[in-house]
Amino acid sequence: MMRRGLWSVWLVVALMAPVAAVAVSPAEGRAVTRPSSRADLRDLVRRISVEQGVDPRLVHALVTVESGYQPRAVSPKGALGLTQLMPATAKRLHVTNPFDPEQNVRAGVRELSRLIARYQGDLPRALAAYNAGEGAVDRYRGVPPYRETRGYVERILSLYYGRSYSLRGRRHVSHVKLVRDPRTGSIVITNDGSPEVALHGAIRLSTPGGTLGGGFGR
Repeated sequence: MMRRGLWSVWLVVALMAPVAAVAVSPAEGRAVTRPSSRADLRDLVRRISVEQGVDPRLVHALVTVESGYQPRAVSPKGALGLTQLMPATAKRLHVTNPFDPEQNVRAGVRELSRLIARYQGDLPRALAAYNAGEGAVDRYRGVPPYRETRGYVERILSLYYGRSYSLRGRRHVSHVKLVRDPRTGSIVITNDGSPEVALHGAIRLSTPGGTLGGGFGR
């Protein structure tokens, strides 16, 4: 009796081992693999970034700073998931489960690309708007003088550029340029102004400013 009980316990533990969870999508009737390890999540971030035309290194830096790649992270202010969506933002971006890695990352990348386009490729302002809201960035005409926001921008850009980045003494000039891709007619945000960098260091948008309004406002 004791041996059977122990076997049952071990069976339950084995079934709960950290493997990629597989669920069935009711809409499509097919298995959907949900990433469970950090490596899986990094692959997810890269795939979605490339699909949406955003430099995967930038999104990786943002997710690292925002949540440390913890899908169920919740901030003291109520931001949720890998890209730390506020509930109102998640609702605006049609996210039904902010703790679902795919939904969360897709929404976060979509919002980030919109902000970069709005601020004409100025990454410090775009990241500051992601953190503190567009109202604060517009009010101060640049990165607001909030210690949290300035530290946030510096940490992300230090990871992105691979070297220490400081806002002190910097003018808020564009780090990327807006150009029109002659092949598709869409706006491309690149690091060097060249449409050829379509999948690395580029963001494609149908319009320069996007169609969504409002930032995260944290």
